[in-house]
Amino acid sequence: MLPTSAKASGRVAVSKAGENRFAFTTSIQAKGTPCKVTNEDSGGACTVLELNALPRSGPFLHVHHREDEWYYVLSGEFIFKAGNEEFNLATGGSIWLPRGIPHVWANMATTEGKLILMCQPGGFEKFFDEMGNVPADKKSPDKMKELMAKYGMEMLGPPIFASSWMQQH
Repeated sequence: MLPTSAKASGRVAVSKAGENRFAFTTSIQAKGTPCKVTNEDSGGACTVLELNALPRSGPFLHVHHREDEWYYVLSGEFIFKAGNEEFNLATGGSIWLPRGIPHVWANMATTEGKLILMCQPGGFEKFFDEMGNVPADKKSPDKMKELMAKYGMEMLGPPIFASSWMQQH
């Protein structure tokens, strides 16, 4: 038996197409990153999100100190840079990113892409919720760096498409 710090929730969690199991405080965030399994659903074991990635966009180069991440490409073409390696993933591809490894990714396509993101342990839905509450006139790399630090991450560099991030945020 493997040791675990998560406790069984004792209940089944179902999320149908278009549904969201986490009560995001903004409808825009709820639409952009629907949460399919919450920290509460999993007894703290994980959070599962569906990420709707805009064309030629993605996060800042960063490292997690709390979470491991697993991504599965539902649609689109993505590039992942992890440590000193680079991976191109199309629909059906996946990547495991253990905590402590600097990484960045981007949707390389000119159309929206979709990813499933599983973070362990759970609770990462709260980062996305707080990110969605930052007023448009306050969104900046400095604000993102502050928010990432609050959730156990370090911002290490720009997104792959830096100019796109500033236009979209």
